[in-house]
Amino acid sequence: MSKIKRLERLLLSINSKKHFTLKELADEFGVSTRTIQRDLLNLIEMGLPIVSEFGPHGGYRIENDRILPPIGFTEMEASSILFSLQAYTESSFPFQTQSKSILHKLHQFMPEDAKDNWTQIQKRLLVQLPLPPKSQVAPVILEASIKQKIVTILYTMKEQKMYSNIQLIGLYSENGEWYCPAYCYSLMDYHVFTLSDIKHAVINYEPIEVKDFTEVTIHNWASQISPRNYVRLEADLLLEELTYCESHPFLKQFITMKQDGLYSLTGDILATYVEKAAEYLWPLKTNISIKSPREIKEIHARWAREISAQYELILNM
Repeated sequence: MSKIKRLERLLLSINSKKHFTLKELADEFGVSTRTIQRDLLNLIEMGLPIVSEFGPHGGYRIENDRILPPIGFTEMEASSILFSLQAYTESSFPFQTQSKSILHKLHQFMPEDAKDNWTQIQKRLLVQLPLPPKSQVAPVILEASIKQKIVTILYTMKEQKMYSNIQLIGLYSENGEWYCPAYCYSLMDYHVFTLSDIKHAVINYEPIEVKDFTEVTIHNWASQISPRNYVRLEADLLLEELTYCESHPFLKQFITMKQDGLYSLTGDILATYVEKAAEYLWPLKTNISIKSPREIKEIHARWAREISAQYELILNM
């Protein structure tokens, strides 16, 4: 029996025991106690928590947790585990230490090209709960984002169906819907597409010059792109709202510390993304002073009037 096979079988064997001795294992595998001792040292070096116990009833045991037998994962399966566990490495999570350990182990044994692919996934995918409904085009969109390929899409805009070539920055979910910011070659500008509006998508392998999105990711795209049609966001923050903005996937890109030690939101945003930005700023209520754009102030004023009218109706009943 080869050493690798013996180590695998040895792991399975001791994992099923609460206590074992060198002689028991030597008899089970038909080798000398010296060989078993070397094998146990190999397993300890691999991270197996084996401890020895002295005395008349001494021997060995696995400390605390038992170890699962070896499980083979594909590169994308390993990447999906890594991605899912990212949210559970914060100090407030009960299994934070274990989550970090899993991330370290998986990443340590991934081939270099798989590590590069994992880096791209981190740059191109942002998931928030609740998850959106299943989308047939989502896998193509994500693959194109990771590989930075042009995608030809059939999509609906203002009740009209159109074809366009787009270069995706990435894919993110929000409030049960998928969105993908991209450069649209038909519009000759950036646009945030709603995935449910995309009816068909295929990767375009024609030799089309692509934009360099090396530094533009799904986490910073709004502050990194230079759209043709944009509005200027300028707003002063009260300190108590800084935490909300820092934890917000969109707003955190625009946080700026001023000379007086206070904070503001500053930057250019897509003109077609104004209503979404207004939605993100709405929870700040009177704790933010919006200087521009005028469009966001008008949207907030309209929403306030609509809410006020609803309460007026209730009070007058």
